[in-house]
Amino acid sequence: MDKRILLGCLSAAAMLLLFGLFTKLLGLDARQAIDTGAGAIPLIDVFAALIAMAIGGAIAQHAHFRWIALLLMVLMWALTLFAVVSMALPDSPLPMRTMVGALKFNAVAIVLTLVAAFAGALLGQRLGERLGRPRDGLSMR
Repeated sequence: MDKRILLGCLSAAAMLLLFGLFTKLLGLDARQAIDTGAGAIPLIDVFAALIAMAIGGAIAQHAHFRWIALLLMVLMWALTLFAVVSMALPDSPLPMRTMVGALKFNAVAIVLTLVAAFAGALLGQRLGERLGRPRDGLSMR
């Protein structure tokens, strides 16, 4: 794996962690979701995925990072759902007691964060390539 891609992955994961800590410290973690008929949409988490993967994509400057960004978000969601289901109590809502139920309950949020991660990685890659290239006549030799 290219070092830039690895650095982009680590940067994106660190940004996701920082966004999570920031929303927790501000008390926004429980109030951020907008409830729709299809499921809850966590706007801050979707925005965090977009920004974090854009930073990772700008650092990586490689098309492979888009797919790695998707895999990173799938991994984050898998860990989150596993934690939610494993901590569910007998009086917890029914969707949160099984993995399938938690997956169905969070399906809209999962899809939106995956789309945001892919879009962020794509935008970050293009921005990184544009800013990383020396302009004609301005290259330092």
